[in-house]
Amino acid sequence: MVIKKFSIRRATIDDLDDVLVVEKSAFPPHRQGTRETFETRLSLYPKGFFVVEVDGIIRGFSTALIINNIISVDKLDIPDNKLHNLQGDVYELRSLAIVKEFQLRGLGKQLVNKQLQNAIYFKKKYCRFTASQDVSRFYEKLGFKQITPYINFHHAKQALWERIL
Repeated sequence: MVIKKFSIRRATIDDLDDVLVVEKSAFPPHRQGTRETFETRLSLYPKGFFVVEVDGIIRGFSTALIINNIISVDKLDIPDNKLHNLQGDVYELRSLAIVKEFQLRGLGKQLVNKQLQNAIYFKKKYCRFTASQDVSRFYEKLGFKQITPYINFHHAKQALWERIL
């Protein structure tokens, strides 16, 4: 059932404990981001870090950076602080996570749409991200196209996805 009562807001440093709870629920241990990862993303680009709340409790989040127009997936595997460039023309989604029991209820779609609005507001040409291919239908429904499939360092099928803005 789609959740209709929720709020999306920019994250603060005080949200990081809850962000880590969401991350732990959404991903297996080898794919989880660390507190340091999320602190870095929040400090680099707070305008691209959103949380979604249901009944005042954080149930999901999404992070983004602005980067130069690169398509090689090898270039995306560098630290966020070297990748982020406010002058870039690509709005790069770096993470999207929803607590497991709230998945498939529309919150991820709302977070991606919020990030797309942000990218358009900041006049970026593209929105891109990497994701496992098992979620391809979700992103295709949101207007993204797969541009480069690859196998990541966890030996999982992934792809670079893009939506022209």
